[in-house]
Amino acid sequence: MRVRRTPLSAIVTAALSAVLLTAATTAGVAAAQPETKLAASTGRASVPWHRVGTGWVLTQYTSAAPGGGSGPETLYLISPGGTRYQLARWPNSRSAPQLLAWSPDGQRALFQVFSGQDRTEVLTLATGQVSTFVLPGAASPIGFTTPRGLNIIAGQPSGVGTSLARYSLAGQLLQRLGYSADGQVLYAPSGLEFLTGTSRGLELVSNGGALIRNLPVPRTSANSCNPVRWWSSGTVLASCLPPNSGTPQLWLVPASGARPVALTPPRRVSSGDLGDLDAWTLPSGLYLQSAGPCAVLQIFRQARNGSITLVTVPRTNGDNRVLTALGSRLLIQAPTSCAGSVSLLWFNPATGAEQWLIQAPGDVVGASVAIPFYSRENGGI
Repeated sequence: MRVRRTPLSAIVTAALSAVLLTAATTAGVAAAQPETKLAASTGRASVPWHRVGTGWVLTQYTSAAPGGGSGPETLYLISPGGTRYQLARWPNSRSAPQLLAWSPDGQRALFQVFSGQDRTEVLTLATGQVSTFVLPGAASPIGFTTPRGLNIIAGQPSGVGTSLARYSLAGQLLQRLGYSADGQVLYAPSGLEFLTGTSRGLELVSNGGALIRNLPVPRTSANSCNPVRWWSSGTVLASCLPPNSGTPQLWLVPASGARPVALTPPRRVSSGDLGDLDAWTLPSGLYLQSAGPCAVLQIFRQARNGSITLVTVPRTNGDNRVLTALGSRLLIQAPTSCAGSVSLLWFNPATGAEQWLIQAPGDVVGASVAIPFYSRENGGI
């Protein structure tokens, strides 16, 4: 499981500046057709909780106008088929908590409240019970531990990095975990260990905070590697900067300490790919999440020889954030209006087939946060 504090837009901006997330599905609307408005939703009592798993999405939908307006905010659970279930609602998006993470067992959501004194909230999805507390030392919540999300990871600024610690679901400090160069944490599915960035690549740390081993990545700049997600049971996908470069490159880093292998070659700015941030292997090929001009996110298909082809997603504005993959499809969160309204869809890059979960009207923020159910395929940046 990937837990993080830094928003994707901030990570991409930083990388570029270095030289550079219902009711039943609306009747009569085919899965490939976009919806023109958000339909009424059923409540949590209708959720088939025993079916919630891979392919489900937790989404915070904001009815405020883009650009700082206020309006209601709603938390939806969306099935793979597009059925929306309303789990919570706040009258004003400006004071509503911000969704940060979904526990790997699917039972809880983690929020941060920024209005008034900064607070952390844990919502039990099936019951609506909320626990609210302030983390000691004004630590900022990052996410849940694996495998069941029974602890919270949070961080505090420490020098140029972050001091990490593990807390109970009531906010009690349980274990200090040490220092992270990037403030990002990638937990192993077992929950017994995690990875984080260091000055020479990555390091593998036990859940008790003890260093297990350093995982240096060759031909990378100091303090530039981020663990993205587990590529396989024993290998981590990492995004690192080559020396004197602002265009990240992807590496496969064995947790055993074996030598890492580059998944993508160093990119030239002229390629249109301003840095590789994540990747997915689908039946139709290897697809990359990459940085683009003006801090947008792009999708490329990489051929065996390392060359790339831009993937265009219909009815989006070209700023396409991949959240996860399932079978032959990618789950994409993207602006779909010039005003910045954000929508959510499944997309098959080989066939062009679309399944729209939310196509927000152009005058609302829309799907401001979307977190897919825990999967090794979840986007990690």
